Amino acid sequence: MEAKKIIVLGDSDSGKTTALEYICENLTKTTALDYGKALINDKRAYFFCSPGNKRFAFMQDIISKNLDGAIIFIDNTIGITKNNMKLIRFIEEKRVPYIIFANKQDINNKPLNIDVNAPIIPTNAVTGQGIKNGLERLFKLMSNERMKFKQMAVAT
Repeated sequence: MEAKKIIVLGDSDSGKTTALEYICENLTKTTALDYGKALINDKRAYFFCSPGNKRFAFMQDIISKNLDGAIIFIDNTIGITKNNMKLIRFIEEKRVPYIIFANKQDINNKPLNIDVNAPIIPTNAVTGQGIKNGLERLFKLMSNERMKFKQMAVAT
């Protein structure tokens, strides 16, 4: 079974770890990294999450090696921050599919006003609302990206 590597990024307290506790079979939490695995629609996924604190920003480079996709968490009660935009640019430079989880919909369900090339999924990490739908969309995007790569390889 092929496995996918997905990184999870976002500001502190945006809901990353809470969502991973909902998603992952066994989530390991350390000071500098959370990681776990899950089976999603018969596909194995490994999730790596660095803390949102600036002192751990160096971890983003480490965990982003050989990734297949990304999830960026945005706290919908706060909205888009400068750090969120920095994370979006970071992932877009990696040229991998990603989704945005507009989290904490139970507190603020207004849509995010942001122009990005990624689906924005309303979520509530505590209840799991939107998480499964978002993961399915990310897997579909990763599958589409893989098909494009195969087509380009055949054409050359």
